[in-house]
Amino acid sequence: MEKVNYIAHLNAVFEKLNEDDRVKQGHITLYLAFFQKWNREYFKKTLTINRTAIMKRAKFKSKTTYHNYLKDLNDWGYLVYFPSFHPARGSRVRLPIFGTSSGTTSGTLPRQNLASSVPEPGQNLVPSYKHKTKENLNKLERPKNGRAVLIFFRENNWQETEGRKFYAYYESKNWKLRGGLNIKNWKAQAKKFVEKGIEGKQELTTPISGYLKKLQSRVERNFEDQL
Repeated sequence: MEKVNYIAHLNAVFEKLNEDDRVKQGHITLYLAFFQKWNREYFKKTLTINRTAIMKRAKFKSKTTYHNYLKDLNDWGYLVYFPSFHPARGSRVRLPIFGTSSGTTSGTLPRQNLASSVPEPGQNLVPSYKHKTKENLNKLERPKNGRAVLIFFRENNWQETEGRKFYAYYESKNWKLRGGLNIKNWKAQAKKFVEKGIEGKQELTTPISGYLKKLQSRVERNFEDQL
């Protein structure tokens, strides 16, 4: 156990954090999470930490964010981090004492240079963004079936007959535009189809209109089965 003046220490730390232009809110919440544990354990010389508990106290959801802020606090002298790569041993942290009559004790503590990311046993760092897979893109290229088109048209208060025409027309085109380009977003194309109005109807009077009428009749029968 180390002798720590609780008030003097926090006042000195807050003053140091306030004067440090590099510090962000995440650095402060993470430091206070460590300080709370340090206080509850009667200011032990070193703390064995539980990453999950510390992240919860600091209001962190990302492990990557946690490690980035931890690396900064270590590099800037606010704490000393001793990572453990043993599955049965937790990592340790030591907090220098600030606010003493001689300044701080941080100058006597060795600081460890950490890598840009600090992995822990069994830890997989996963990016927060969601990858756009080919399957996800295909969901936008064409609807699942005619019923999906009708539901979308109903949600937008568009006539169902226009929805049937839209589905029949682009189904016959294999969901391609003029020139053979693939439709990237069928919902956006449906909006254009409705806005065009008369032009959309004119497209249905092309030489393939006879085929479209047969296809539309077949689609309408399928709609009845799906609904």
